[in-house]
Amino acid sequence: MSGRRSHARFSVLPSPVGVLRVLTDVVLQSATPDDIVVVSRHPGVLGELVSVQSPDDDDVVARVLESLPIVVDGSVRHQVRLRQMNGSDDVGGDLSRGVSAND
Repeated sequence: MSGRRSHARFSVLPSPVGVLRVLTDVVLQSATPDDIVVVSRHPGVLGELVSVQSPDDDDVVARVLESLPIVVDGSVRHQVRLRQMNGSDDVGGDLSRGVSAND
């Protein structure tokens, strides 16, 4: 019965640092050289960086500017306005959510 009370019964590990990527299908509503407007089942988080992937393999990094609930065919959806980030803009961090335009 040695060590019943003197040995540690568990150890606390430091939490790992990582990025969670959640792919969500969206419907592209409009696009300009600066902004993209999509309709999604999930609301956007203001200020969050997302990657929009289109069927023609173009990836666009954008920041969520606004997210508004709308009704489409009797279902609540979210109209999300994104600002495209080009190479000269400060992206400022990792992408935390992937968004797919393959709907």
